[in-house]
Amino acid sequence: MLEIVLTREDANTEYALLAEWLVEDRAEVTGGQPVCVVETTKATVEVESPGAGTIVQLYAEDVEVELGKTIAYVAETAEELGSLDAGAREKLAPKTPAGNRKATRKAVELAELHGIDLSTVEKRGFITEKDVEELVSRAKAAAAPAGESILAGVSTNGVSLPSTFDVGDEAGALDPGFLASLHADPDAFRGLSPPDKVAALRDAGARIGAGVELGEGSLVAAPRVVLEDGVRIEPRGTIVCEEVVAIGELSRFGPDLELRCRRAFLGAGIWGGRSVRFGGGGHREPWAMLTVGDLAFVGDEAFVNVCRPVLIGREVFLTMRSMIVTHNIGHSVLEGFENRFAPVVLEDRSQVGLGTVLYAGSRIGAGAIVASNSYVVGEIPAGSFAIGVPAKATGSSSHKLSDTRRLELARRMIDDLHELLALRGHEVTAIEGGDLRGFEVQGTRVLFAPSYRGGVNPPAVVLTLEVQGDPPEGVGVFDLLARRVHGSEGVVLDSVREFCRKRGIRFDPGPWRYPGGLV
Repeated sequence: MLEIVLTREDANTEYALLAEWLVEDRAEVTGGQPVCVVETTKATVEVESPGAGTIVQLYAEDVEVELGKTIAYVAETAEELGSLDAGAREKLAPKTPAGNRKATRKAVELAELHGIDLSTVEKRGFITEKDVEELVSRAKAAAAPAGESILAGVSTNGVSLPSTFDVGDEAGALDPGFLASLHADPDAFRGLSPPDKVAALRDAGARIGAGVELGEGSLVAAPRVVLEDGVRIEPRGTIVCEEVVAIGELSRFGPDLELRCRRAFLGAGIWGGRSVRFGGGGHREPWAMLTVGDLAFVGDEAFVNVCRPVLIGREVFLTMRSMIVTHNIGHSVLEGFENRFAPVVLEDRSQVGLGTVLYAGSRIGAGAIVASNSYVVGEIPAGSFAIGVPAKATGSSSHKLSDTRRLELARRMIDDLHELLALRGHEVTAIEGGDLRGFEVQGTRVLFAPSYRGGVNPPAVVLTLEVQGDPPEGVGVFDLLARRVHGSEGVVLDSVREFCRKRGIRFDPGPWRYPGGLV
């Protein structure tokens, strides 16, 4: 006897609608023959018979069925059919929730939470959670103040928007004639020297901070341009926005950047690799909006489609060749093909692995990690580790450390730094143990103390898990758990800070850019 089971393909979907039986109950079926149509929040699919025999249906049409359940048997012999008839069960009656409209359980719950009447959903067939979310988003957008409406109702929970998002409606407004010349003859601007590009934009009304660098062959064109101190766009970069581009201090992008969007708000201290591309189809749409939080990392050849809002939080890692897609256009929606437009959100400190694709409507929770070459089609819970096609949460992205283990790892950082400096050719003294474990380089002691309470003479740099009291002049202290640096600057302190950054520890105050040094 064969079973027809609604298999679970997505960790975020629990139920499906058995929309239609394509064969009569007790009909003869063949292997591979479509026998029913099932609708989930992601797709409408036909389910095939696993073999030949007589089908015995366990559910009626228009019933919501938990994934993993058996919906029918295929009896291969008369004996098997007889045993099924002997233990025959009544088919479950169809549900008619929320205004007699077909809807998933999650859609009904969400509609009740937000006071949504499902009879207002203009859709043929099954109402999903995504349909209700879009209704909620549209309602929020309509009720939002003007400054918030550009988010199109997208929830910012878990996302730290960059300060540039509130740059103001008039900041950096370009002279209309100058802007027209950029669009009419962009090569003329590209041909200017880097200092002349900065001067020309500033003279035309752009708000350009100190130390801004625009590389050879680069172009910046938008009605409003704000580039804060230390922004660096390397050669052949192209930034063309329909309304505004605002980039925070000390952010940099490698060669061949392409940023095309209606509104782009990028934070401070962002590091972007080479050939990063923001834009794609629909980048001029009214909803085309990009935010990237402070200290985000965008790897080489990453692609972000901005047809709908894309919110990337603080300290997010979007690694090499990863892809974000906010719309899907294929064959006609009237023929049953998917035609989806939806925002994508990466909450703070989430990570997206190499070559991973985030599909329209995806949301990666705070601190979650998606493994390389995965495909995300829904929501990944905060703090989880997800992998696969489609990506499913399989565990936690981090694990709890004991105090002993944390202390051991912190002490080991002194040994690793000592080894690195020696291999770099710097003269370092031998490591000394005791309560203050460390060594000396360029006349400065580098130490680890479980808790800093003072008593360290300058010049020194101290790594610690706890800070009690302010350090004196000439002593820099890194609070590894609070991720804050205290004290004066110097080449050794900058080098230790860069060493920690490469181990995932980024310190406030910031943003900060490594000026070069020992590592």
